[in-house]
Amino acid sequence: MLNPFRRPATGAACLLAAAGLVVLTGCSSAPQDADEVAQPAEPLTVVASEPAPSAPAATQAAAPDRGRAPVDVPVAALTQRLRPDVLVLGSRTLSPGAVRKLAELSPSGGALAFRAGTVRIGGKDVKAIGIDPSTFRTFAAEGTAEATAVWQSIARGEAVASHDTAKALGLTLGKDVALAPSATGTGSTLRLGALATTGVPGSDLIVDDATARALGLPSSTAMLLTAGKDRDPVALAEKVRQVTGKGAVVDLLTPPAANPVAFLTGSRAAKAFGAFSYRYFPDGTIQPDSRWVRENIRTETLPIMGRVTCHRLMLTQLRGALQDVVDAGLASSLTTYDGCYVPRFIERNPENSISLHTWGIAIDMDASTNYRGIQGTMHPEVVNIFKRWGFRWGCDWKYTDPMHFELAALLKG
Repeated sequence: MLNPFRRPATGAACLLAAAGLVVLTGCSSAPQDADEVAQPAEPLTVVASEPAPSAPAATQAAAPDRGRAPVDVPVAALTQRLRPDVLVLGSRTLSPGAVRKLAELSPSGGALAFRAGTVRIGGKDVKAIGIDPSTFRTFAAEGTAEATAVWQSIARGEAVASHDTAKALGLTLGKDVALAPSATGTGSTLRLGALATTGVPGSDLIVDDATARALGLPSSTAMLLTAGKDRDPVALAEKVRQVTGKGAVVDLLTPPAANPVAFLTGSRAAKAFGAFSYRYFPDGTIQPDSRWVRENIRTETLPIMGRVTCHRLMLTQLRGALQDVVDAGLASSLTTYDGCYVPRFIERNPENSISLHTWGIAIDMDASTNYRGIQGTMHPEVVNIFKRWGFRWGCDWKYTDPMHFELAALLKG
């Protein structure tokens, strides 16, 4: 998940920036030197298209659904920025009572409900949100929050797309975009007024609340909450889950202060797992260079889990651990494989450290019953077996992650 406001002091990688590429040299839990601090591959930029002057009626007919003149619309000035610590996504509209209870968990003015759902552009599903630009901008990423032209574009009934979405769908800034609605809405044609990255997951396309309502996005399907300057985001997320129960997905956007790192550190890890350059994207994913992937990432069939894609050096120990689980008669205690090689930042946030899943040296299992912040359902003997095979368990961390096992040591022989 994305959080544009902080970077942990330590991380799972030492990073060097050069010519738009970042070179990974290994994992380190030691304090970073000045030349080891990560720099973005390229800045996340905001591009706005100034509205054209009013056109003759015949020209405007090409976009009959736009409905509002392309002029500046007053948007409240940015007087503060709030850190988006928790994102709530309901499977349906959150009740007024739930919205009220959730808002009470944040400092005054620190919670915001808005519309979220899916629309279609050119036959492709796009995650969209409907917002009040005057209030939502306070939660947006630095740079985007200050770009008044972006929020004015939304206020006058235009669409704003993320850079990745515009590139993937071939959208042109300043041109019209035809939106197909959800099952209950009506289609609309909107001018693409800006390209911007908000830092909030699921905001690939942003429109104002009235447009979102017409498109069929239900009200109050999502909420952003801030814990406040001196409060614990983890504790806030737990309180939010107590309110929502299983009726919503609760994502912690601000990770704990102490991010876990591997025992394998420094030059030893770089030599073992290989250094690679990569490019990253605003959605928090990473694209390592193809040569490193070819030389190090393998897919094999393992006991219990079936086909698994990991780093070649992890597969032997993972196979051994899983076979010991089978031999112990505990194979039925593990049911799902939820990923190993998944190149991304921690919480899919470019401001965070590189996840060990990027190297393919961490595996998630039984995620549905072992999500973060709980003790989970892992059998104690399964945990012991994995530790004997050189793995560390995420449930041993202060903010637990019981689905997660990561390679902590390479075993000889």
